[in-house]
Amino acid sequence: MIPSVIAFLFLLAVNVAAATSTPHPLDPLSQSELATTVAVLKAAGHADENTRFVFLSLREPDKAIVLKWRPGAPAIRETFAMIKQGNHTFEAVVDVTQSKLVSWREIKGVQPALLVYDELNSLNDILRADPGWQAAMRKRGFEKFDKIACMPFSAGYFGVADEEGHRLVRAECYDGGSAINYWGRPIEGVVATVDLNQRRVQRLVDTGVVPVPQEPAEYDAKSIASIRSPLKPITVQQPNGPDFTVSGSEVNWDNWKFRVRMDPRLGIVVSTVSFADGGRARSIMYEGHLADIFVPYMDPSPGWYFRSYLDAGEYGAGKLASSLMPGSDCPANSYFFDDWIADERGTPQPRARIACLFERGDGVIAWRHWDFITNQTESRAARELVLRWIATVGNYDYIFDWTFQQDGTIRVAVGATGIDETKGVAGKRHGAKPGTDDKYGTFIADNLVGVNHAHFFCFKLDLDIDGASNSFETVRLEKIRSERSLRKSMWIAQPRVAAREAQAKLNEDPRRPALWWVVNPKVTGAMGYPVGYELVPAPQTADLLDPDDYPRMRAGFADYQLWVTPYTAEQAAAGLYPNQSHGGEGLPAWSRENRSIENTDLVLWYTVGFNHVPVSEDWPILPTMWHEFVLRPRGFFARSPVIDLPAPPTQSAAR
Repeated sequence: MIPSVIAFLFLLAVNVAAATSTPHPLDPLSQSELATTVAVLKAAGHADENTRFVFLSLREPDKAIVLKWRPGAPAIRETFAMIKQGNHTFEAVVDVTQSKLVSWREIKGVQPALLVYDELNSLNDILRADPGWQAAMRKRGFEKFDKIACMPFSAGYFGVADEEGHRLVRAECYDGGSAINYWGRPIEGVVATVDLNQRRVQRLVDTGVVPVPQEPAEYDAKSIASIRSPLKPITVQQPNGPDFTVSGSEVNWDNWKFRVRMDPRLGIVVSTVSFADGGRARSIMYEGHLADIFVPYMDPSPGWYFRSYLDAGEYGAGKLASSLMPGSDCPANSYFFDDWIADERGTPQPRARIACLFERGDGVIAWRHWDFITNQTESRAARELVLRWIATVGNYDYIFDWTFQQDGTIRVAVGATGIDETKGVAGKRHGAKPGTDDKYGTFIADNLVGVNHAHFFCFKLDLDIDGASNSFETVRLEKIRSERSLRKSMWIAQPRVAAREAQAKLNEDPRRPALWWVVNPKVTGAMGYPVGYELVPAPQTADLLDPDDYPRMRAGFADYQLWVTPYTAEQAAAGLYPNQSHGGEGLPAWSRENRSIENTDLVLWYTVGFNHVPVSEDWPILPTMWHEFVLRPRGFFARSPVIDLPAPPTQSAAR
């Protein structure tokens, strides 16, 4: 197809804009690069007004190319587009530097992630036009439907033959006219399976009228009858400015250096992480990011059995990143990152305050010691750097913190807040028979149950400890008996290098404690051991679903807390197309060959999880629940990396 004059001129304009800078290969996509992608696809005849962009993200160059790149050199800049056109799914790769289409291919037999905005509007139109759904709403006292909000819940896969090949969501609706917090007003008992491509209700299930809960559910300040008195303010001042610098996507702070970008599927990606030791930059991690989120609910009823979300793959965690509020989401003096994202029609859209960066110091102790003989105290205050972003996925808000400490430690924390996903029931908290309405959850208000569920957050951690050739060790703490001492038992640390992937599929076992280390066998530390970093896991939460359960098969990464694979450019733990997938994709498929992982470029896939049994304190807003894991140096430094921290002036005065 011959490109139109308008498309050609637009393409020329964005090329001129892009040529004025030399980005890093891992920089976030710019407005002009997003626009160039769409213009190239239009010029090639692959995009029109019916095209929907599911994800439009940076296609990373080969790792070797990135590591060889130097400032000022030209960078390979390509984009990857996942595209929905009618019933068809396509993948495109575009070279935005040369404005050239690299590849275009159809992917058959898959359903791409849901189009949150486009298909949400479509869903409500489909339902409001369906006579069966209208009758079900009228049976519940709703004569007008404009205030009813229906949610496109991912359908999952359950081996139902007549669902094969259809683009489905399952819709439950809420009374959006009686409360801002419509999550507290479920119209229970009606669930519609909707074919979004055919724009029709495929199946409507009505299990009977359930009262719509009416108790107060609002959480905004105007709706709260009594607000507690504010505490006296705490002021954090940095009169000389922060100690970090941000240049484009690169962050420099204390001895740390790394890059930041937002990906529409994965959220924040932290890359090329290094630590300056004695003036030498030492690599720690090539890339780290969220790989997927698995949230299965534990109610088998028709309106709930399918709720087993894969939030990043089915919706896009980065697409759902929230703009952060200075003074509450982040300190007011934070540095805020903005970004550009292509909406579902391919139009670049700016997003403000999509992530924040701030220093935290007061009350953090780097180290201290009081000597009882000299009565002398030596103490050093620590400072840490926090990179934060928040994804709002329906009712839940997930807070992700990457915290960099002065001792070389990286802490990754996930905070879950927002609103419980609730089920309307006939009983009230005082009148229900135990084990009936609340068999699969807990009453949190009259006619309202918070349903039991779990959260599993999988992270991809491409560690490069002093280089890419690393090995994975399990250091087992083995109990031994003593024969020549008054002591009878003790333990010793027994390291074992995992030779292949199967040996590194691990769950923490408190009965057989072990440490998880990534070491560089080619680099020896000051004490003669290989330099390394330890992954310190969060307390274990097991996936309690049976292996033959459909949600478990789709989220196979949750089978183990830890997987270790050879380096891969793959980023999605449940596969690139988990929406309505049959299962087995992602980590289970990649690791099936049981490849060698010794002395090679390896990747850790770690899942932090927790079970959530809702309680009354969760309603109507959930206090943030935090869970974290840690990456900390083990034999990486010659001695304490914080021994050189300066003593505060107040310490001398206190002696």
